[in-house]
Amino acid sequence: MQVKKQLQEYVENNIFPIYNKNDSGHGIEHIKYVIRRSLEFAKQFANINLDMVYVIASFHDIAHHIDKDNHELLSAKLFFENAKMQEFFTTEQRKIIKEAIEDHRASLEHEPRSDYGKIVSSADRNTDIESTLKRVHAYSTKHYPNLDLMEMINRAYQHISQKFGIEGYAKTYCFDQEFVDFKKNVANLIKDKYGFAIKYMEVNGMMNIKEKALIFAIKAHMGQVRKSEPDKPMIIHPLGVGQLLESFGYDDNVIAAGYLHDVVEDTKYTLADIEKEFGQDIANLVMGASEPNKSLSWEDRKKHTIEVTKKLPLRNKLVICADKINNLEDLFLYFEKTGKRDFNAFKKGEEAQKWYYTSVYESLITGEDAHLPIFQRLKDILDKVFYEKEDLFLRDTIFGDNQNYYQKLRKLHAAKIELERLKALVTLPKPFVIEFTGTPRTGKTTTINNLYDFFKKGGFEVYLIEELTTSKYYKEQLKGKFAQMSIADKDLAIIAETAEQLQNAIMAKKDLILIDRSLNDRQIWNYRRLVHGEMTDEQYLKARAKYSQLSQQLIDFLVVTYANPLVSLKRDYNASLALEKRNFLNETNINEYNNSLQALKKLFVESVDSTIFLDTSEMSMNDVSIAVTSQVLPVMRKRYLKAFCQKYNLK
Repeated sequence: MQVKKQLQEYVENNIFPIYNKNDSGHGIEHIKYVIRRSLEFAKQFANINLDMVYVIASFHDIAHHIDKDNHELLSAKLFFENAKMQEFFTTEQRKIIKEAIEDHRASLEHEPRSDYGKIVSSADRNTDIESTLKRVHAYSTKHYPNLDLMEMINRAYQHISQKFGIEGYAKTYCFDQEFVDFKKNVANLIKDKYGFAIKYMEVNGMMNIKEKALIFAIKAHMGQVRKSEPDKPMIIHPLGVGQLLESFGYDDNVIAAGYLHDVVEDTKYTLADIEKEFGQDIANLVMGASEPNKSLSWEDRKKHTIEVTKKLPLRNKLVICADKINNLEDLFLYFEKTGKRDFNAFKKGEEAQKWYYTSVYESLITGEDAHLPIFQRLKDILDKVFYEKEDLFLRDTIFGDNQNYYQKLRKLHAAKIELERLKALVTLPKPFVIEFTGTPRTGKTTTINNLYDFFKKGGFEVYLIEELTTSKYYKEQLKGKFAQMSIADKDLAIIAETAEQLQNAIMAKKDLILIDRSLNDRQIWNYRRLVHGEMTDEQYLKARAKYSQLSQQLIDFLVVTYANPLVSLKRDYNASLALEKRNFLNETNINEYNNSLQALKKLFVESVDSTIFLDTSEMSMNDVSIAVTSQVLPVMRKRYLKAFCQKYNLK
């Protein structure tokens, strides 16, 4: 039995051309592949109509360009509404064809409803690794254009593992040796993430010596951590060295050597491994940055490095220089943010380290132009770390009468610089969201403004959201509409508006969102209404659960400031020329607000990852900002390190 010629001609002339609109992984070549395999699988079943098989395979992806996520339903609909198909098939046959098209996806939770569905579903399973990698890449490029190469590779690895791995959801309902062999090949490929990454880049024409070197270095340094800060993966250092070399515009081999410079010295891989994988030029660059004999004493090894470095070509010196810059800049930030000059993580103390780094710098500039920007950067950080060079104008003129405050700001500045460097390596999955709540005149607004300025000047993209219920938008657009609602309905409406406002800000892809009185602040107002009898227990608990759930999803850090009522009142009067009696700001209301804060303390802790409760009664407004920022920065640092480890699949 053969497919009717008239049917084939119609499909080839009218249906096949539509596939030019699809991506390359779902184009006409894929359709012809599925048709061929479907007709072969049909032989494994009795009483199968080949015309129906042919049409199911021909139509199954026709709507992929319209809506990938629902293309099976749209494709089935387009078939069923095709007038010409009514000439070829009965109503019952068309129903079976429609269902089979709907049932073809690998992610289908139930078995296809007919043998026809099983045939085309099985035929739709790819049996070629290269084709699979190309399809995943085409999809990522179209739907996730902002992913960098490592993120694309990770997405492809996860998708293929979940779909075609040993326990993968892609199934076949026909005997198919091709698919069995393909699954074995996939299982072997995903055992080695480095090999997978290299294959992905090769197949998709993305092979780049720099990226290959980075991936190799990640594999080589897996499980290693920085000596001075064990919560940092070791690979952060080689990655920083390579990126530093790239920022100065050096050639790809030099950058690749920057990524690889510690592999021979600190991992199981040898120089021969580097030469085999990357060639002699990169191997020579790595060799120049490696200490050859670990059996020698620290002093002898360092003396050898100092002497050898003098005679190296400039390109070798560049790799060594970038290595020293990255190490010293990390060390400087560590000293600054901790306020301690601590060399305990090193085999030798400060004087020995000072001798070594100064001598290496002198060797690097021997026979070279000492004014090269990369050499100048090393000299600058060398002076800061070992010769305690600092900005004397800031220290003596600007902060001459307030050295204690200056030292606090230096710690915060160093922690921010570290965050900037982490941000250059990885993007958070969502912006870091800080909500501020608390009693009036306790430093909340000052802290929000200071934090905004602090991060903005550090190159962070910051989004500031004002309090909804005091905003112009609320007063002009929402207040009248909400006025006729019950307290409970109005409260839930404000929840929805507040959450939508925050979700829109999150979609703006900023680094940081500062929000004045958001979801958790509403908990305080509701608790007060409950105490006043304005809400029933049922209404309160419903709103409380809703707020808490949204807070867990959207808020990362909660700042709660409060103060003695008299302190708040004094601050308010001192900050204003007006002596009139305040309507809301009085001891009774402030006490009630403070009591609500304390009553909800456990709820806040459960609703947000990190929370700070700060009694500002005896604090200046600047000290409030310092206290809050000092606690925010470590949490953000931890968040960036977690995102970094996830991005590079670090153990």
